[in-house]
Amino acid sequence: MTSSNDLAVPLLKRRQLILSAALGLSSSAFPTLLHAQTASVLQSTSQAETQALVEAFLQGAEPLTKGISLDMPALGDNPAAVPIKVVFDIPIDEQNYCEELIILAEGNPKPLACSFTFTPLAGTTEVAVRLRLIESQTIKALARMSDGSYLMTQRHITVTAGGCGM
Repeated sequence: MTSSNDLAVPLLKRRQLILSAALGLSSSAFPTLLHAQTASVLQSTSQAETQALVEAFLQGAEPLTKGISLDMPALGDNPAAVPIKVVFDIPIDEQNYCEELIILAEGNPKPLACSFTFTPLAGTTEVAVRLRLIESQTIKALARMSDGSYLMTQRHITVTAGGCGM
């Protein structure tokens, strides 16, 4: 006659085997599913979408390419945190100041990287941020000034690996 303890051991081993097999199958399929979802999310935006953002910001005005510059590396060796600094080369005071500034990363899935608003009380207007970049691309900075003029600058950056998928 067999004891109940003798029957419990094979059942326990069978459950462990089934559980291990289920985990093995799900863990092998999970990276494939995850990659399929992130691949569709991490595609760069279309040129038309970026241009629509620029046109909406400019509201038909022609931007000046002087008075603003981007201070950033030519090579982004850490694409998860690329330092970008926007510097105004024109005097900023209470009569002439930046009201709004946007930074666009054209190759990212969402090109509008950041947006800032300022008042005359801000004094100087310099913005330094770190952007996560998915690929080599052009970075644009657009500014709306208090006198109604618009400034724009752009620079290309080469990144070593995609930062958005890290």
